[in-house]
Amino acid sequence: MKNREEFDLMKFEQDDTSELIYTLSTLQYNYIAHRLKSIQLNTLQARSLNYISLHPGTIQRSLSDYLGKKQATVTNILKLLEDRGYLLRKIQADNERQKNLFLTMAGEKLVTDIQKIFIDLNTLINEPLAKSEHQDILNSLLKIKEHLNNINP
Repeated sequence: MKNREEFDLMKFEQDDTSELIYTLSTLQYNYIAHRLKSIQLNTLQARSLNYISLHPGTIQRSLSDYLGKKQATVTNILKLLEDRGYLLRKIQADNERQKNLFLTMAGEKLVTDIQKIFIDLNTLINEPLAKSEHQDILNSLLKIKEHLNNINP
């Protein structure tokens, strides 16, 4: 049987920073997934459309890198979004194997809806905070992000 000190080292408290960040991440994910479901999208589809809106003419490989997914997975996502009329794949004149990705008008409208979901989430997150608290939290989170990026390149 483990002694009390060893047990205390093993358990996570709810006020541990990493546990709070994980909990907030889960709550954020659930909020976004629920809202995206109302427009018949999942998070990967929404992130794909948003990325293409920010990078018109991008290629599938760039999208795969951004999503951190294999190209076969991204091919399936793009096929579904193309079938729904949200995007077009245009063959490059100098490379028939490479296709540039563009949003249709319906895709552009949907991206507006997607971005509204994230604006709403940001508003909800900031609602209980004073402006100074918001800035303090933002600065602290950016510091943590930079630190973790430096140890996990």
